[in-house]
Amino acid sequence: MAGAQPGVHALQLKPVSVPESLRRGTKFMKWDDDSTTVTPVTLTVDPKGYFLYWTDQNN
Repeated sequence: MAGAQPGVHALQLKPVSVPESLRRGTKFMKWDDDSTTVTPVTLTVDPKGYFLYWTDQNN
């Protein structure tokens, strides 16, 4: 590429902002592509946005 500088280029990413509602847990409907069964779940995301957890609302 013309004008490109040789060397290592670093990119600084901003931290992910996870909404409070997702950290506390929000209700969703979960289903599989292979099935017509719909399961109500509570989806929770950890504060850094790395992990998503869902728990079955029926259990």
